[in-house]
Amino acid sequence: MARYFAQLAAVGGAHRGSLRAGVLWLIALAGLSPVGCTPAAPPSAIRLGTYEWPGSYWIEVATEKGWFAEAGLNVQRIDVDTRYFDALEDVATGKLDAMGFTEFDLVRHVSAGEDLVGVAAIDYSEGAESMVAKPGITRLRDLKGKRLALLRGTYLEYLLSVVAEREGLNLSDLSLVDLSEEAAMDAFKAGTVDAIFVWEPYGTRAVAAGGVKLFSTADFPGLTYSVLTLRRSFIKSHPEQVAAMIQVWHRAERYVHDNPEDACAIVARLFEQPYSDIHDLMRTVRVLSLADNDRAFSYAAGFESLHGSWRRMNDFLLDKGLVHVRVDSPSHLDASFVLMLQ
Repeated sequence: MARYFAQLAAVGGAHRGSLRAGVLWLIALAGLSPVGCTPAAPPSAIRLGTYEWPGSYWIEVATEKGWFAEAGLNVQRIDVDTRYFDALEDVATGKLDAMGFTEFDLVRHVSAGEDLVGVAAIDYSEGAESMVAKPGITRLRDLKGKRLALLRGTYLEYLLSVVAEREGLNLSDLSLVDLSEEAAMDAFKAGTVDAIFVWEPYGTRAVAAGGVKLFSTADFPGLTYSVLTLRRSFIKSHPEQVAAMIQVWHRAERYVHDNPEDACAIVARLFEQPYSDIHDLMRTVRVLSLADNDRAFSYAAGFESLHGSWRRMNDFLLDKGLVHVRVDSPSHLDASFVLMLQ
């Protein structure tokens, strides 16, 4: 890890924390710059996966406002809300062209040999995931030897490992039960598990059922980035379309920030969900801006940097036997498209 960041620093110490100063090196290493590429014929449609999550609200806004077509793009909005994990595979196999991945899922798929690239940081959680326990349990340490339900092998288990380490615990100190969110809720209500670690709306439901929130991702800002992800082959073949899509993303994320009520109304209509649910979800997830991307793509060792988090996630996946290859971040995080907007 030290050698990795020393190499980055050697490229130019002046770029510390700066996307602009380090991007030329990143582009040269990744080979993804839209400049100098010979693009293939435009795709018949860019198949863009979306799901009910604030980092994807920009897609609904841009669709409703006609901004994709205005940018010369033929974007096919594909609702993958009930099949997020399957949709990750669809991007890798070419059934979808782009979608928001949690950074953990991007690292997992890249380490499994899939040639994917993140081109924009679109959100991070500020409370959308939480641990809820039975009354009388007030801290994670109180769960030592007790049953904790969560969906194992996902970023939830990774987040738990980070929190446990900060409290001087190992995951082996906890009795982890592999359950889906719905099954975890049922088990919690039935009293067969002592706590659950879930994303919204299940955390809120567990508290309403009498549980006590021990912590949430609001306590660890920047720990759970999501990134807009595409196949490398698609980026190389269609750089102009990717650049135009990132321009639309920027326009739409600004609209979400400046007009949250209208943005939520659009999302609620397209997903056919109650406005209150869509609006409440925005309170737990930070929709990222262009300025946020400058920090996310910076070269730093902390969780506020995509590069800083990448190695730690890869280590976790290797330790758990979920992947067998280490892949460094620069070749799979391409800052060139967001840099063009500055």
